[in-house]
Amino acid sequence: MTAEIRTDVNRPNVPTSGTTITAEVDVEPGEKQAAVQRHIALCIDTSGSMGGRKIDRARDGASWVFGLLDEDDYVSIVAFDSEAELVMRPTRWGDISRDEAMAAVEELSAGGGTNMFDGLRTAQKALETMDVRDGATTGTAVRRILLLSDGKDKHNDPPDFERLAGEIDESGIRVESAGIGEDYNEETIRTLGTTARGEWTHLEAAGDIEDFFGEAVEQAKNVVAPDAQLELDVAPGVEVSDVYRALPQAQDVRPDWTDNTAVVKLPDLTEREHQRVVMKIHVPERRGEGGSVDLVDVTLTARGGEASDTIAVDYTEDNTELAEHNEEVQLDHQQTVIQTELGKGNVEQAETQVERMTKIHGEETEIVQEVERQTELVKEGGRAERNRATKIVSDDEDGIQK
Repeated sequence: MTAEIRTDVNRPNVPTSGTTITAEVDVEPGEKQAAVQRHIALCIDTSGSMGGRKIDRARDGASWVFGLLDEDDYVSIVAFDSEAELVMRPTRWGDISRDEAMAAVEELSAGGGTNMFDGLRTAQKALETMDVRDGATTGTAVRRILLLSDGKDKHNDPPDFERLAGEIDESGIRVESAGIGEDYNEETIRTLGTTARGEWTHLEAAGDIEDFFGEAVEQAKNVVAPDAQLELDVAPGVEVSDVYRALPQAQDVRPDWTDNTAVVKLPDLTEREHQRVVMKIHVPERRGEGGSVDLVDVTLTARGGEASDTIAVDYTEDNTELAEHNEEVQLDHQQTVIQTELGKGNVEQAETQVERMTKIHGEETEIVQEVERQTELVKEGGRAERNRATKIVSDDEDGIQK
């Protein structure tokens, strides 16, 4: 693994009485050094509401995926309506003809209800069988469930899907979830993508299905290191809160705590796609002299290696030093909070945060203007605007996400 991390804080100098600062961890994934073998499970809603153009384009999307696979990649297809069916078991692409694969795709037809829960469970089990099959995993295995649905599971609620997505994530499988149209359960789609460290997206029309499948499969090929996470070793008296993944999609995070150590799970590291985690840190009072103090030791681990850095501050009572401020770090955190709320449709909460941001940084600040614009778009728009609001992307001269 060639990934690197860099930490930064909005206030490098703090008073001896203590305070709260904002910190961020930037993850630069580095370059891919090992071949990637993709294990793709297409999990497709075939309920009655998917009839007509949507099921036709779902078949086209599956066909498009076939054209992107390498010989050593594996593909499986799960269809779910009132029940789930494994239409194609995990199959090495080099061991099946395109005509055979398309024959399985042509079996997809719309009818019945929407049992998304069983569909996901079936896709999970199909991918998990790859662990025990001789010769199935050469090189770095990257496992993805690509979920497409236009309806609601009437038997399971978002908390049920959160638990299932957690189990899927623990088995090393990421979920890319897409809802199409206006009748799917948005909270469920969002929960699946967030909890299983993928992304969630809204598709406005049937023609978007091919792009969703294609982009997810291509991204999987560029994974530098799967199963990435940040370990935060927090010093005594220090508190970490308000943790968010800012890149590649604004998502709130609940770290797994054990004593003074927190684990923040990350999406798989993908070549040329930077990741960022932002957080609040309460710096405790320190009696006596000032000086530098390590608050949090940060270690990035992923399959294949690790990298580390430290979040530190200097205690001082010098007013000039206390006035030093890295405004960009604070703006990054506030922007992420706002765009996460917008993604959930919580416009009032976002507006409150925008007001606070404006008072602190001024209405002429570029990021303030951007979140104001996005808040208005979400307020006046629908699901597409909410999804777009979660993308915090700026490009440097080389086109790399920052």
